[in-house]
Amino acid sequence: MTAIRKRLTYANVMSTLSVFLVLGGATAFAATQLPKNSVGTKQLRNNAVITKKIKKNAVSRAKIRKGAINTARLNGNAVTTAKIRKNAVTGGKINAGTTPFSRVMARLRNPESVAFGPKVPVSLGSYTQPAGELDQYVGEVTVTFDPACTAPRSAIVYLVVDPLDPNKPSPNEISGFAIAGDETGAESTHKASFTPFFETGLGLQSFEPEKAETHSFYAYAVTENCNAGSGITASNFALDVIGTR
Repeated sequence: MTAIRKRLTYANVMSTLSVFLVLGGATAFAATQLPKNSVGTKQLRNNAVITKKIKKNAVSRAKIRKGAINTARLNGNAVTTAKIRKNAVTGGKINAGTTPFSRVMARLRNPESVAFGPKVPVSLGSYTQPAGELDQYVGEVTVTFDPACTAPRSAIVYLVVDPLDPNKPSPNEISGFAIAGDETGAESTHKASFTPFFETGLGLQSFEPEKAETHSFYAYAVTENCNAGSGITASNFALDVIGTR
């Protein structure tokens, strides 16, 4: 013991203490520096990562797992009009059965050209009206006046729905009519829209059926009037069916 005390000098003590501090400091420093990839999901404490700890723009689209964000994950007011990309919502993305507004259910067309006179049926086609749906009909026809038919001149086209005999339609099967007129002879072509034919109470609509119904449509170029001569034709028959639930 006496020999050891003789060797303990101030310089020896300070030198030994310095080595201890250096080594101890290195150990403490090493403890704060984690090896690469040493912290995984198991090392993270529950609720350790909070919103404030996420760096701005750290979570990108590529970091979001497919299917991770569903309707339940969205805030009630999260998706606004400004957040919807232009042309992102198309007809194919809409569940038609859940939309309460009106929409085009059928587009019926026939470009055929027929002369006025006998009741020759021009078929526009057919469509099926779903149960519980109110449908309305919007259409037009092109009437062409020949120069041989002098003014004043006019023509009438009937729209018939579901005739029992298309070659012999009855008055109560008339849904609408289109009238084209030319008083001066300056208008050789006229587009006339169908308007409701209320004499029979049918009109341009079909009320909500209890079950699905298929309807067929025909046009008839029936009446022509010329001051002198003749020559009127009808063509480009068009009808849109607008459905409302």
